[in-house]
Amino acid sequence: MPISTHRSAVAALTSAALTSAALAMAVLPGQLQAQSAAEASYARVAQAWKGTRTLEAQFEQRITNPILGRTVSSTGVFHQQRPGKLSITFTQPAGDRIVGDGKSLWVYLPSSTPGQVLKLPANADGAIVADLLGQLLDTPTRAFDISGGEAATVDGRATRRVQLVPRRGTSAPFQRAVLWLDDKEPRPVRVQVIDGQGVDRSITLTTWRPDATLPADAFTFKVPKGVKVSTKLPGA
Repeated sequence: MPISTHRSAVAALTSAALTSAALAMAVLPGQLQAQSAAEASYARVAQAWKGTRTLEAQFEQRITNPILGRTVSSTGVFHQQRPGKLSITFTQPAGDRIVGDGKSLWVYLPSSTPGQVLKLPANADGAIVADLLGQLLDTPTRAFDISGGEAATVDGRATRRVQLVPRRGTSAPFQRAVLWLDDKEPRPVRVQVIDGQGVDRSITLTTWRPDATLPADAFTFKVPKGVKVSTKLPGA
């Protein structure tokens, strides 16, 4: 899930600064209330996630790459066993699969790179990106600036829209993330992450089954016959 940052500074006359400060004081109570709503919603979901050992969820994903000018959509099933194991089985495009078995990360995407499967270390960058929920919900809140908290409806569900921005010095596979958190169930309904190159990844979790009994082979990957195993990322 590449990262870049952009910083800018502005200067103002003393009188203008004083005026801005006065305006800020005028809206401060509302900002604090929104901040509290955002932090409370995030804390509620993060606490529930902390006690979740397994998860089965169906998802719809859309990735927009502004550099290539292309948007790709996909659907599938996500399985996770914490800590360290995950599986993403795509139904569209059918046959694509990503598996983290606790020792290695297997990336098999015949829809785009037929005849090859990547075998990477379990702690590779790709594994961090694949475990998006862990990145968003396991990381201590001090790693993020949390804002938002406004009400929003997603697919008929009442949610709170919460934004996470990694603080300076924090390593994260995104520049900004937005979570739509269910008002009734302690779960995310939609997640959006934007990386340093502007790639926008939006995932809607259409089902959510925490502590589900998972298939026995959920985290087993068998290399298909005739497929080459590579241990290096393309271009490395």
